[in-house]
Amino acid sequence: MTMQGKQIKATLSTITQESMTNGSMSELWQELPDFISGSDWVGEIADMARTATDWVSDDEEYTEDRLTDLSDNLANSECEDYYVNINRRAQALSLWAYDELDDEVIECGFEGKTLTDLNTLYLFCAMRGLAYRILTYAYNKAEELEIEEVSA
Repeated sequence: MTMQGKQIKATLSTITQESMTNGSMSELWQELPDFISGSDWVGEIADMARTATDWVSDDEEYTEDRLTDLSDNLANSECEDYYVNINRRAQALSLWAYDELDDEVIECGFEGKTLTDLNTLYLFCAMRGLAYRILTYAYNKAEELEIEEVSA
């Protein structure tokens, strides 16, 4: 199944700081991994949804595989920052405190030599997971809305 970009973007636009805190996005919160929780993550979630909107093309057709590729690209773009910002975000989001994320970092094959290298990999893995879950949420919601429209 494919979904048109403009439909995904319409759903992404509903993911804001306000919607993440007023309870209207409880379904999305449930789909996020345990390490993505709390007030520090609200801004990250809203920022990722906004950034993803910029990366999704209105007229392109998206598959779930395409969303995986897009998640990797979005995560990579999050790591193209000054080291001080990467280190600050890794600490503020407590990325080092979750076994699930540790396992993912190990699977990526850490070969760095510095704490910044490690923090960058933790940030990449966290942002890739966040981007993928936000994009698949938007994809599935757009698909549900399309089915409802056809049924009506």
